[in-house]
Parts: sequence; structure tokens; C-alpha cells
Amino acid sequence: MHIQTVAKVEEISLKQVIDKTVIVIDVLRASSTIVTALASGFTSVIPVQSADEAFALHSFNNVLAGEWHCKKREGFEYNNSPVSIRKKDHTGKHLILTTTNGTRAIEKARKADSLFIGCFLNASACMNQAMKQHRDITIYCAGTRNEFALEDGLAAGFMVHLAKKQTPSIEICDFSEAMESCYLQLAHRLPNLLYTTTTGKRLVKHQYTEDIDYCSQIDLLQIVPIEKENRILSCSDT
Repeated sequence: MHIQTVAKVEEISLKQVIDKTVIVIDVLRASSTIVTALASGFTSVIPVQSADEAFALHSFNNVLAGEWHCKKREGFEYNNSPVSIRKKDHTGKHLILTTTNGTRAIEKARKADSLFIGCFLNASACMNQAMKQHRDITIYCAGTRNEFALEDGLAAGFMVHLAKKQTPSIEICDFSEAMESCYLQLAHRLPNLLYTTTTGKRLVKHQYTEDIDYCSQIDLLQIVPIEKENRILSCSDT
């Protein structure tokens, strides 16, 4: 078994997806929002590429959430904010989600053998589920506006570390090795470190500091989202 880590959405290639188990990571905030949405009762999350697609799916049971460059989409119930979403029970409803980077990353990985959504909140549960597939794993960082996002890399590094502890013989690429080293060196600085990343600074500017604190929590949830037929469900529901 081999683990490869991809730095940002623009770098993913088909060969890193086909016949692979893929974990999409967008810590701030799409992955964290998806995990939290399923934990708060949403039956599914439906990622879409545009506000127009989202509005076309809007209904009593379909709740809209999304942002563009951190700002909530006009007419949507929620920003891409896990803290806001977790404050209510959404049992039986579906979340329609569009974001700057995370939903694009999911779209580009849909041909994976298994496609999971991971972040700090569910890192251990997500990696355990990925290892059970017994296929090569691609950890796929969404990044931010065509750039690598440190918070995604740190979460990837933590997952690499978990995989190596579980299976010491697992093979990893150089970038995976580097991200594990970064995580082990910097983990003690969470969540303060996330305030200083490029994405974190943007969220601070838009007063989403609660989201930063929340998204930095490790293994808070056991939910493992999996993509099935253009919907994201909890693994326990599939």
C-alpha cells in the first residue's frame, strides 16, 4: 500500500484518482463543514459548483450553504461555516454546498474507487476507514486560491502519521513524509497556528475566528463522509 499527498486542487491528476482511495481535505472550511453537517443531522451533503446550481436544488428540505472568497452567498441560509451549522438540529434535511476550493476538489476526485472527506475533526476515523479499503491512498489537499494551504498539509501529515503507526511498512511519497514532519513539529501550536495561515488570516478578517478554533480540534467526531452518486453520506449510512 502506498500513500501520495497532493498539495492543491490544481495539481491532481487522473492517475492519482482512478483505482485509488482518495481523502479530500479542506480544513478551513469545506471538509470541516461537511463532517459537521452530517453530525448535526443532515442526511446528505450535495456539493455543487455554482450558486445557480444550488438555487436550482433549493427546497424546504434542501438547505443552502456556501461562500465565495469567505463571503456568504446572497440568499443562502449559511456561510461555509461549521460553527453556524452545528448550532441547529437538521435531521432529515440535505445540505447543498458550494465553496471556493473544497467542492471543486471533490468534483475532480469523483472517479476514485472510494472518496472520503477528512479534516482534523475526523482524522483518525477517516484514515482508519481509508486503510480498510486496502488500496493505494491519495490524500488530496484542496488548497486556497491556487496555492497550498498549510492547514490542509498539517491534517494530511497527521493522517500519514496515523497510517504509519497502523502499518509501519506502508510506502509514502516525499511530500507525505514532509507533511508528517511538519505536523509533528507544529501540532503543539494548534489552534493558534491556524490564525496565521493564509486562509486563517482571511477568516480572521471576516470575523470567523470561532470556525478556526473549532476546525483545529483533533478527532472531535467519528463521522466519515463518503461520496456516493454525487451525494456525500456518512459511511454508517451506506
